[in-house]
Amino acid sequence: MSKSLSFKIILLLALMQGGAGLLRAYNWVQIGVDLLGQGILLLPFLGVLAVMRGLFVSVVAVLYVLFVLGALLGRSWAWWSCLMAVVINLLLFLFALARGAPVTEVIAWSVIPAILILYLFSQMGRDALRGA
Repeated sequence: MSKSLSFKIILLLALMQGGAGLLRAYNWVQIGVDLLGQGILLLPFLGVLAVMRGLFVSVVAVLYVLFVLGALLGRSWAWWSCLMAVVINLLLFLFALARGAPVTEVIAWSVIPAILILYLFSQMGRDALRGA
């Protein structure tokens, strides 16, 4: 059975979001590791927090990659992994916006999750993932 173009585009967007998330997580871990070797108490503590944030971001990115793999393999859990990734991702962006992050950065990072959640709840998305 041939997959629709919209299904392939959604998988590509999810893969791009997962890849970008993994790069961002790597950046947070590198920052944390750099801070761990500095100072006596405060900077290593901030380093641990940065590494933990990087690990959390990597878990969300892995959920996107799992969605892509699950959708390609026709697994029923693919829908749920994408939904969890999108909801966690959008919550992270709302918290970042509340802390004063630049609006343009928040919008740029939340466009793909918004598209994915719309696709998940559309009839076309439900049909594509059910028949995946």
